[in-house]
Amino acid sequence: MNNCAGDALDRRPGGGVSPPPVWRRLFHLTAGSALPVAGLFTPHQFVIPTLAALVVIALAVEAARFISGPLNRALLQLFTPLLKQQEARRLTGSTFMLISGLAVFLLFDTHVAASAMLFLSLGDPVAALVGTRSRGPRFFGKSPVGTAGFLVVCFGVCAVLVSTGIVPFHWGLLAGAAVAGIVELLPVPLDDNLTIPLASGTLMYLLGV
Repeated sequence: MNNCAGDALDRRPGGGVSPPPVWRRLFHLTAGSALPVAGLFTPHQFVIPTLAALVVIALAVEAARFISGPLNRALLQLFTPLLKQQEARRLTGSTFMLISGLAVFLLFDTHVAASAMLFLSLGDPVAALVGTRSRGPRFFGKSPVGTAGFLVVCFGVCAVLVSTGIVPFHWGLLAGAAVAGIVELLPVPLDDNLTIPLASGTLMYLLGV
């Protein structure tokens, strides 16, 4: 089950369903960015086991709450500001983000993996916040203005990484940012937290970033 419907609700002003609160977006931004930033400055041999352990813990918690109705309700009530309504019956976005983080750091160079995760963690909250507040046409239930905000943030990420010398310049970074924006807009039948980093990371890897 994917989060496309949920994102469509996030990006639809005046709809019958309230978008997730700003707290969810802030959590997505801060917690999601901590992963790639840590990956840039932590030895690779430490990053992979840590991410793997976090994924195992997250999946164990998810399995426990799916098995136990009372536990599921208690966790949903505790983390209400951070969860979407659909996540009551599927893996949370945070778990998908940990899985994609582990995947990209296993598959790609650190620079590619960190860039792809930053596109997601910084661009996606901005797309939702901007798209929710914008009027005009919708494509696949999403606002193109929100996607434009996503792209601006991703290109900004590239500029910061290159200007600070953390990542050497390669035009493939910009291509990866553009693909991240396209995937964010399209109704891909998988969770955005998986598809955005994997698609952008794969393209950057193929282009030799």
